[in-house]
Amino acid sequence: MPMRGAEEAPFAPAFYPFQNGVKFGSLEKGVRAVKKLGYAGIGSVYPRDVAGLLAACEGEGLKVFSVYVGGKVSADGFEYGREVAEAIDHLKGTGALVELYVQRGRNPNDEQAVAFVREIAGLAKDAGLKVVLYPHVNFHIERVDHAARIAKAAGMENVGVAFNLCHFLKVQSGDDLAATLREAKPWLWSVSICGADADGKDWGTLIRPLDEGTFDQAGLLGMLRGMDYRGAVGLQCFNIKIDAKENLSRSMEAWEKLISR
Repeated sequence: MPMRGAEEAPFAPAFYPFQNGVKFGSLEKGVRAVKKLGYAGIGSVYPRDVAGLLAACEGEGLKVFSVYVGGKVSADGFEYGREVAEAIDHLKGTGALVELYVQRGRNPNDEQAVAFVREIAGLAKDAGLKVVLYPHVNFHIERVDHAARIAKAAGMENVGVAFNLCHFLKVQSGDDLAATLREAKPWLWSVSICGADADGKDWGTLIRPLDEGTFDQAGLLGMLRGMDYRGAVGLQCFNIKIDAKENLSRSMEAWEKLISR
């Protein structure tokens, strides 16, 4: 990441862990631990826990950044559970993002994916919320460029895309990073990172504490700064084996070093 000039404002996005890394025995204990460690809140929240985490975060002055929901598209339609609408209703007026994954049903196509996205975006719009399409390996939308095409085709002002480092590295070369971010820029409202090996092949090498791995985190943050990214940054913690407190502590220390450069 380039050195900052004296006149430049610091690049310091709000930083939060995914709920999958907040394992402290209860929602309330998890929120207190997150606050003590210096995070701004919790994101990628499970729909079943939205109400409880909203209450716990409000009590500690923290934010619920996003909820993780989705559905499945097929050749002739789409389906999703009632928890999607319920979570959106709980989050009304909070400014949280609706992270929307799109799974593969039988012979899925983009026409139905767009129809699905528009339906969920309509629910979110009524609640004053934005939707970000969440690329996920082996789902119908698994690449950032595909998410951007669907967001563009949906044609709704509250539909954007998420960049998830681990899923990006799983399906694309790190050499594609700059071009991917440039293409997604008009819709890029959410970013998540984690420690990762640049040539990692499995989740054990692609999702690690932030102070581990060979991937150039400073380079990614420099690209985000250069494109004037204004969103928050999440910490993906799926399947990390070490103690939650150790992971979140070490990852926060690594984050503070990265943004101080």
